[in-house]
Amino acid sequence: MNADGSEPNWPAADVIVGNPPFLGDKRMLGAMGDDNVKRLRNCYQGRIPGGADLVTYWFEKARAQIEMGKERCWFSINHSIRGGANRQVLERICATTTIFNAWSDEPWINSGAAVRVSLICFGIQH
Repeated sequence: MNADGSEPNWPAADVIVGNPPFLGDKRMLGAMGDDNVKRLRNCYQGRIPGGADLVTYWFEKARAQIEMGKERCWFSINHSIRGGANRQVLERICATTTIFNAWSDEPWINSGAAVRVSLICFGIQH
């Protein structure tokens, strides 16, 4: 987020690929500070529900980019995207574009740390 609390612009790209940072809703305040979390939530008010994890802000940003003409997005994320307030972000994606491929519970091994992730692809389907 920009210092003035506005949403940052993303660089020009046809496709968005990423592994957005995971930080659960409850841990956001401690890790980011009350003021930063409040500014972030205000910036995305009406698009990201209260109680959603930090990763959902990347999903909404990518969804908005696709709505403005970007082609596709592929994210590898924590499997918690499937439930709670996070799921509402997926429902918003489905209202404006298409989730055309998703894997809900895949192994991800990185530097010896074994975790489970979801892989989600959404955007304009040709």
